[in-house]
This record gives sequence, C-alpha cells and structure tokens, in this order.
Amino acid sequence: MEIKVREAVIKDYESLCEVYVELDEQHRLNHPELFILPEDYAKAKEYLLESINDSNKGLFVAEADSKVVGFAECYLQKSSNFPIIKKREWIQLDGIAVREGYQKHGIGRLLLRRVIEWAKNKDVDRIELKVYSFNSNAEQFYARNGFRELSKAMYLNIRN
Repeated sequence: MEIKVREAVIKDYESLCEVYVELDEQHRLNHPELFILPEDYAKAKEYLLESINDSNKGLFVAEADSKVVGFAECYLQKSSNFPIIKKREWIQLDGIAVREGYQKHGIGRLLLRRVIEWAKNKDVDRIELKVYSFNSNAEQFYARNGFRELSKAMYLNIRN
C-alpha cells in the first residue's frame, strides 16, 4: 500500500469529516458527559479552511488507495505571560487519527514525522499533546515514538 502524506486542501473536507466521525465516536462513547453526536459534520468547513490558511496551524492528511485515511492536526503555541513561566514556543499536537481499516500500517508514524518536520521548519524544538486516558492505543503510540508523560488531568463529578 502506497501512502502519501501532504498538506490538507479544502477539497479534502468530506474525507476528513469521515475520519473525524470515527475519532469523535470513540470520544462520545467513552465520555458521553462531554461529547454528543452532532447533527451535521463535527467540523465546520470554515474551521478546516482556517486551519489550511493559517501559517501557524498544520493540517496534514494521509492518502492510501487514493483516499484520505488519516490526518494530523497541530498549531504553534506560546507560553502565557506569567513571571514564573519560561517564555517558549511549542507545537501543540491536537491529534493524529487513522481510519480503522488502515491502522497498524505505519500511517500514524508518517503523519507524526510530517508534524516533526513542520515543527523544525518553524524552528520549534518541542511538541506537546493531550490524550484521553481511555485511549490506550494512542498513549502507547506516542510513548513508542518518544513522548513522555508531562501531567494528568483529573475531574470530579459532583452531580449525576
């Protein structure tokens, strides 16, 4: 299977939405208190257009069999202006997603390489991400690719 990773273009919109549907379903099933089934596509076309046109955002797609089967989404982030916080920039990786039938073929690794290349072109030397604790496959993927744990987010429901 030949896999090509490239920058997303607006004509990828519907194909990207199909990947988002799979990803969003995992989140909705594991955290129904946070996520709902949208009436339409989960991402507006304007959102994707903004990601494509903003030089501080990266949206990359993986193509296999002449169709979009995965994506990586990231953006340039700057530290807050607090005296204790070191001034820095990093790439915030919003996520990498690969359609179910195409997982375990190195597509996620190729997308991650493209994000790393993009970060280097931005002269940024760190990538950070957040991953939901239910997503052990993603945690393992990122750990295998050199990511280390930085913090944990926790919650307490006080009403049912």
